[in-house]
Amino acid sequence: MKKLASWGVGAGLTALALSGCAAASVAGVEPTAASTADSLTPDEIEIAAIPNQEFASAVGPVLESFPNDFAFFYFDSEHKPVVGFTDEAVPAVLDAVDSTGQQAQIIEHAGFTDAEYTATAEHLGADLQATWPTDVPLPMIGARPDVGVGVIGVTRIADEASPDATRVINESTRLIHEAAVESPFTIQIDTKIFGPGTAATSIDRWNGE
Repeated sequence: MKKLASWGVGAGLTALALSGCAAASVAGVEPTAASTADSLTPDEIEIAAIPNQEFASAVGPVLESFPNDFAFFYFDSEHKPVVGFTDEAVPAVLDAVDSTGQQAQIIEHAGFTDAEYTATAEHLGADLQATWPTDVPLPMIGARPDVGVGVIGVTRIADEASPDATRVINESTRLIHEAAVESPFTIQIDTKIFGPGTAATSIDRWNGE
């Protein structure tokens, strides 16, 4: 059975805090470009993650108590929290942010909820999976607010050392370009290919139209 890898953003608030990355890691995927894990020792990583853990513990439960107002939550490339709201910011959440003593970027009027964001990414994955060729690895798909508000990131998978790599990459790219999501969501393809010894990083600004 084909399996679709995905990012988890929003529901896994604690996981985001622990990872210190802009997006939660998929099993077997290295930290994204937002992570400085490759330049820090394990002890330094643990120490650097403490503020994220504390922020997520204080703010995460409050965010989750407002499912109709909460759009997304992640830590940026400098490990600073970013909180997105469907419409205007909720005072109770802002109070929780203030209680941490940390500064957070607040984004209002995203136009969707976290549940809608996650469901759109899941539906895109299911649609692709339904017709995806068995000889082409399924891409990784997930909500990527760290790339842009409403962005659903897609990372192609291929062993670039394989003689069949070009065909696999081209076919994967073609199928993704044929996919579509409704506004305010967009699809963006990772410019790099995930494979042995590589990690998903930068995202191409293609919007799926």
